[in-house]
Parts: sequence; C-alpha cells; structure tokens
Amino acid sequence: MKTQKQNFTNLNNSKVVNRIFKNVLGIMVLASLASCIDDNNEVAQTQPDGEALAARFLDNRVDALQEFTLDAASGGVITGTQGTQVTFQPNSFGINGSPVTGNVTVELIEIYDKASMLLKNKSTLGMRDNGDKEALKSAGEFFINAKQGSNELELLAMANVNSRPVDFADLDGGMQIFRGGPDEDCDGIDDDCDWVEADEDGNGEQDDAQIRDAQGADGAFATYNYDIGDFGWTNLDRWYNYAGAKTEIFIDVPNEFNQDNCAVYLSYDGEPTALARMDVYNTELEMFTEHYGLIPVGLEVHIIMVAEIDGQLNYAIQGTTIVDDHIEVISSLSPITQAALETLINDLP
Repeated sequence: MKTQKQNFTNLNNSKVVNRIFKNVLGIMVLASLASCIDDNNEVAQTQPDGEALAARFLDNRVDALQEFTLDAASGGVITGTQGTQVTFQPNSFGINGSPVTGNVTVELIEIYDKASMLLKNKSTLGMRDNGDKEALKSAGEFFINAKQGSNELELLAMANVNSRPVDFADLDGGMQIFRGGPDEDCDGIDDDCDWVEADEDGNGEQDDAQIRDAQGADGAFATYNYDIGDFGWTNLDRWYNYAGAKTEIFIDVPNEFNQDNCAVYLSYDGEPTALARMDVYNTELEMFTEHYGLIPVGLEVHIIMVAEIDGQLNYAIQGTTIVDDHIEVISSLSPITQAALETLINDLP
C-alpha cells in the first residue's frame, strides 16, 4: 500500500482539508478566520501580488547586470565580479551581419548560488527534446549581451566563456552547455524559459564544457570553459540522473495562493546548485506539482515558497524526505527581507 507524507503542523489553511470538508460535510469551509473585519463586517485581507513578485525577480536581474566597454575592432576580455571571464574576438560585434566600429557595451550577469537562482527566477529546470522536464545541476548561469547605443548587437564570431575558479575537489567532468530556451524569444534578460541542450558549433551534438587548469596567487585551481555563438542565457549543467524509484510530488499551499501570485521551488539537499521550479499548478487539485513524476523516492529536499504581499517578501521553507505519491502541506508564509532569505537559502544543506 502506498503511503503519503504530509506536514500536519497547521492545517487551518490547507486545501487538502478544505476539500475533505467540502466532500464529506457538503459545506464551504470558512476561509476568513484570520482576516480583519471592519465596522461594516466587510472582510479586509491583503492578497498576494503576482505582478509585484515578477517585478522583483526582474529587478534582481537588472541590479545584477554588469556593464563593460570594449572597442569593437579589437575585441577583448571582460571579467565579472565573481570571476567569470568572456573573451571576444576582433570585429565580432555586428548588426545585420556587418561588423560595427567604435565602443560597444557588453552586459554580463553571473549566477553561481541557489539563492540567486531563486530570487532571479532562473532555476535549473531543463527541457528534453521531447518536451519532458527534469532537474539540472549547475556550475554557473550567465547572461551575456552587447549593445551600441540603443542597438542590440549580434555575435559574428564565437566568444569564449571561462567560469570562476573551482576547487579541484568540486569539479564535475560531466558538465555540458545549455541555452535559455529553444528560440530567440528566450534570449532576453527577462526570459523565463527552461534550459535546453546547446549546440553552439552546429555539429548536431550537445556541447561539452572543457576543464582548464590554472595557477593563481593562492595555488592551483580549475575553470570550466566553453564557446558561445549567440548572445543570451547559457548554463553550465548536467542532468540530475537518479537510478532509483521515482514519484510525483504535490505542494498544497494556503487558499489564497495559486500559479498567478506565488512561486514554489524544490531544492535538492546536498546539491548547492540544483533548484527546480514547481511550475505546474493542478487547478482541479489546487496544488503545485511538476511535469514528469521523476522525483527520487527517499530524496531529502526543501520546499521553498515565495510571494509578494503588500510590498513585502514572504516565504516558507520546509524540509522533507520524498515518499511515494508525496503531498507536502504549506500552511502559512512569513515576512522576511530579501537579504535574510538569501542567507537562509544558501545555508540549506
């Protein structure tokens, strides 16, 4: 017999219990016990704001955007604050296939930790060629772009990306290259597309990341290295492969939340850069779930939920171990500053 794991610490706001009451008792569950009632007995309740949450995600990306000036004729190297290096060949910036001259502005976002992935809404959810979605493990996500004035530029020759230094003990030889979605609509700073396997050199095969040894003032280290043929989002990743039994997972959130006003993520314990967004909302069950039913049974995870309420970031973080046909109940959220939430997320196991 299958068992289901639920968090029953506080079910006052659980959709699971509400549906039981509706089916068994045939009445509507009162959902306003914790709300404020004014003198006219009208309910006054602040609702989560999905547009404000999306704006927060985009603002975080814009705030992380670094700009560099290069001479288009000579090209050159830019270095991000976290150590990412991008090398451009001479005369490799163009418009409509023709090289431009003069100074160009190169833009870079570098994402290396789980909190940045969540708060910029760039989780490591990959899409297979057949449309199936699975979790990825990342060694870095990057947005690289170039402009000249108001003109968006194109890349006429391959540019080289070198990741921040990595300890030899942390190297993963299976890292490959993914792009931010299958078409040009997924290349902008505001793109929320899933990651797809990249073929930058056009040989019909997914590109592998190369590992380079280096020597610095503090000793030897290594970096991941790869080429890009177009501007936009790229990711150093590999599929999160697991050989054991797998199952579906459902997240039961408080009544006022749905796919339009909050975000729910699955953080894999022991994997500092494996974070998948639960981007499916089952309208019949009124629960968040995922596409593929491939969550490993026995996996230790943390569920992270975020929402914007009255201009304030709110969150819930719950640790659990996945069981067959898993249902996790989130009963409430708490206000928090973004800086404090970043610390909590990056301190997860």
